[in-house]
Amino acid sequence: MFSELDVTTFRGKPVGVITGGDSPEREISLKTGAAFEQALRARGYEVTVYDLATDVARLVGDKPAAVIIGSHGGLGENGSLQGLLECVGIPYTGSGVLASALAMDKARAREAVADVGVPVARGLALRMGDIGKSDAREIVSRIENAGLQLPIVVKLNDAGSSFGVAICNTSEELQAAVSDLRTHLSDDPASALLVEDYIEGPEYTVGFFGEVCLGAIEITAAKTFYDYEAKYQSQQTRYDALEAGPLHARLEELGRLAYHALGCRGVARVDFKGDVTTSQGRFLEVNTIPGMTATSLVPKMAAAQGVSFEALVELMLSGARLDRRR
Repeated sequence: MFSELDVTTFRGKPVGVITGGDSPEREISLKTGAAFEQALRARGYEVTVYDLATDVARLVGDKPAAVIIGSHGGLGENGSLQGLLECVGIPYTGSGVLASALAMDKARAREAVADVGVPVARGLALRMGDIGKSDAREIVSRIENAGLQLPIVVKLNDAGSSFGVAICNTSEELQAAVSDLRTHLSDDPASALLVEDYIEGPEYTVGFFGEVCLGAIEITAAKTFYDYEAKYQSQQTRYDALEAGPLHARLEELGRLAYHALGCRGVARVDFKGDVTTSQGRFLEVNTIPGMTATSLVPKMAAAQGVSFEALVELMLSGARLDRRR
């Protein structure tokens, strides 16, 4: 399946795991990093763990042969870390600078995938410069004037793990969500409120490792919304692997289009809402650094293909590279 990857590339060389960071997803990043470290040590690697929040100088000084990135959200996933690694010449796993930045900026990712025919929900991105000193009521009027109708989803444009997402069924709920979430905005170019039509139906995710589709999963949360609790705390969320058929084929087709539209490489996961075999289904986002503990979705997909977690992690490491040739 991955015959083009030489798993011996970094054996016998010092390698790094980048974890942590200071995004709201720090806790999950630490779990991903610990899983990476354990898997690589089990394969006989000399591993050093670097917390993105505190160990950047040590990382640059050590200059390991390659690093595997397990830092979700923020500087670890938005292209900043990838740019640093490009500058100092440390090969890294996952998508490069541009793809990482595009995927983290959900509004721009929507535009990129829509250009290649991937269906997206009707939406509006409101950045600091757009909102100015407008109060929440004025912002809601602007949303309504743009043609969006309740129920409406309001989310932070550059956050992950369903942090900062609200489903609004009334104008009062919409006003409250806007008032709350706008406090998280900054002058960062990717910072915005992303407002979209709510899409009914199940949530699906499809995983890729380069050109290989690892599989597709239907996600059924115990509550209406697949939020942080449903992802990481609830025991009631169901994950059902999809069998081969029209739905799986369409998810793979659209997921691959989105993956290539953003210029992704390595492991990534593409999320959808609703039945994509009909006009209902819509693209949600691309995760360039998805959760990677042994029980996360991408490892589950790989296991169904006969690839163990340890083997998957070593394959990921073997694909570490720089976008810029030196």
